[in-house]
Amino acid sequence: MSQATTPTVRTAMVEVQEGFNARTRQTAEGIERLAASVAKDGIVEPLLVEATGNGKVKLIAGHRRLAAAQVAGLEHVPVNYYQGERGRQVSLIENFHREDLDPIDAAHGLKAIADEHGLRTKQEIAEQVDMSVQWVSERLRLLHLPEGVQAHIAAGEVPVEAERVLRKVAEVSARVAECVCLTAKRHKVRPGDFVRSFAELLALTAEGRFDQKPTMIHARRVTVSQVITDSEERKELAERINAVDRYLVSEDPQVHFAEAELDAARAAGCLIEHSVDQGDFHTSVAFITDRELAADLLRRAVERQEAEAERRAEEEAAWRSRSSELQGTPEEQKQTRKEQRDKAKADAAKARKLNEALGRNLLGRRGKQSQKQFGLARAKAIAAIFLDDNPDLSGRGLRLVLPQLQEIEVKQLKSGEPRENVTYADADQCGTYLWNRIEEARSEGEVIELLADAVLAGLLADPAELPASRRIRWWTHAEGRVKKLLALEIKAVKPRLSARKKS
Repeated sequence: MSQATTPTVRTAMVEVQEGFNARTRQTAEGIERLAASVAKDGIVEPLLVEATGNGKVKLIAGHRRLAAAQVAGLEHVPVNYYQGERGRQVSLIENFHREDLDPIDAAHGLKAIADEHGLRTKQEIAEQVDMSVQWVSERLRLLHLPEGVQAHIAAGEVPVEAERVLRKVAEVSARVAECVCLTAKRHKVRPGDFVRSFAELLALTAEGRFDQKPTMIHARRVTVSQVITDSEERKELAERINAVDRYLVSEDPQVHFAEAELDAARAAGCLIEHSVDQGDFHTSVAFITDRELAADLLRRAVERQEAEAERRAEEEAAWRSRSSELQGTPEEQKQTRKEQRDKAKADAAKARKLNEALGRNLLGRRGKQSQKQFGLARAKAIAAIFLDDNPDLSGRGLRLVLPQLQEIEVKQLKSGEPRENVTYADADQCGTYLWNRIEEARSEGEVIELLADAVLAGLLADPAELPASRRIRWWTHAEGRVKKLLALEIKAVKPRLSARKKS
């Protein structure tokens, strides 16, 4: 029996068509390495081509292999012939499933497919390329980032996951977003540590040196000389600031911006801010990107501090005035104190009557009718207080046990084995999910059941499936009592893992 062989064509007869190569950033060094392998072992995977009818073939997939074959001097290359009307799409899809395709090229390829076929939703695009909706969404969002940031992502220096934090910065200043990426490269920050170190990277960027250095003024502590250029005005403002705070007198004092100033910077679109909440600690950084605005806000802040100092002085004067009322003859002081006691006694008696009436009303409305009328609202009110006092509860366990709070992506490794990537909702998303379920509840029993699920998941879920830096921490002083009260339910829901066999 004869053995089938793969057809070959002359290398010179392979035509490269515009728009069929998903890779826009092929390095000469990479092609040289592949050419060395091709010269030694030949091309293992044939090129995918389409016959043109003029003796030549049109390349659909395998651009790097063709370039390597040309460098290696191969006269013929193995090919597989494609028959169909989706050649360009097939070329792009083949590259999507290769792990070494950079995310920006993938994003441009996805957009090209969407434009060519009139696809409007991420779901439609995902179905066309046989990838998850999350994978498609993550890459298409990259196209909204500044080109300088895209270049760092394409080079593998910044991870795809950084798009969320970089997008917020780029909305305020594209240059700052680019410089943050440069800072990470200079300090050799690993892509896996980029998001976790983002607050520190912002601070380093504010202090770093760059061509076309962007304006980044620390919003929490603004030195007068940073934003005020006129020497006379600097001197005047310094004197006013020192007059308000005599304990920190300085020739170049700092002003701490309050929420009023930060809100003004936000409204102007000139505030970059980033916060990190790791459960046990919380850090935040904020920078203003407009020097003129920062100068105006500094003037406002000085006026605010002066007004606050004046208010405190008035309150102190009023207190001194009230104290002086007790001055006078001993008889006058005695009479004043008696009047104050009588007034306090009358106020206490009035409060006592109100509280007694309230108690009677509370007891008088107890019963089935009250439970039917107010029970659900009571349960939701208690749930609101409980969740507000325990903001990390829902994120501690529910996201580890509920598929609604997870997004699972399965990829095939080159070995053929599946690899599962799980993305978990963050603490805020978990809290919103749980509160929405509680608001939709139709009985107080359902509210209590939802809260109990969150508590049980928080107590029993094993956080070891996440790295320590991504775990959400929650605990309660009443843990012992809670476990005792819920012992039967804990026994019912806790999985019974099979014991390990003894060796």
